[in-house]
Amino acid sequence: MRAPLRPAVAAALAALVLAGCGPASDADRRPSAAADAAPRALVGTWHRSLVGGEKERYLACFAGSKDDLVLVLAVFEAVQAAYAFHDAVVAAYGPEAWQVFQSGKGTRVDLFPRDPAWTRTITVVPMGRSAFGYLPRSRVPLHMTDEGGRWRILAAGMVPPGLEAKRAAEYLFRWAATLRRLAPKPGQEKFSAEKATREVTDEFRARVSAEDQPAAAAAVEAFMLQ
Repeated sequence: MRAPLRPAVAAALAALVLAGCGPASDADRRPSAAADAAPRALVGTWHRSLVGGEKERYLACFAGSKDDLVLVLAVFEAVQAAYAFHDAVVAAYGPEAWQVFQSGKGTRVDLFPRDPAWTRTITVVPMGRSAFGYLPRSRVPLHMTDEGGRWRILAAGMVPPGLEAKRAAEYLFRWAATLRRLAPKPGQEKFSAEKATREVTDEFRARVSAEDQPAAAAAVEAFMLQ
């Protein structure tokens, strides 16, 4: 099996069901600046803390059960590991080496967008004490809620369909460990995209049973956010 393993860090996978809503004009659907402000500020904090590696600030953006919050932490670790892997490749072999690695056959390591302007591509739709953030390439939106005047992202929305939070978290922790172990060190011999992508693929598969490999690949794939 050759499963595409494409993590990027922290996808929100909550199902949005709007029942009993009558037709509305464009003006009715357009959120006011005041209603949009708090959830959009939360989106900005979530993005800055994830990109900046601020774990406590990032975790404070979420609300949920213990297992759901462990998955949120696993997303953070996978994103940080991907950044570290990228930076190590560039430091060891130069900026062009990353493109060589990404163009090789096999596993890609997608990076959660670092550009602060990326959050402008997220459409925030407030609905009373809830709000939804529609990411450009995510299947379903970030689900945010007002908890006593403090907005949070519902961590349950991070759970990929068909998987339990704990199991999905295990796969992401293993992916992060794979990237951290295989990150190249300055002074190593010639960089080989083919060898590197094969090593990343093989290492990750070695950390997951053959039976679980399809689910592991699907879990990692679910967190593409670019």
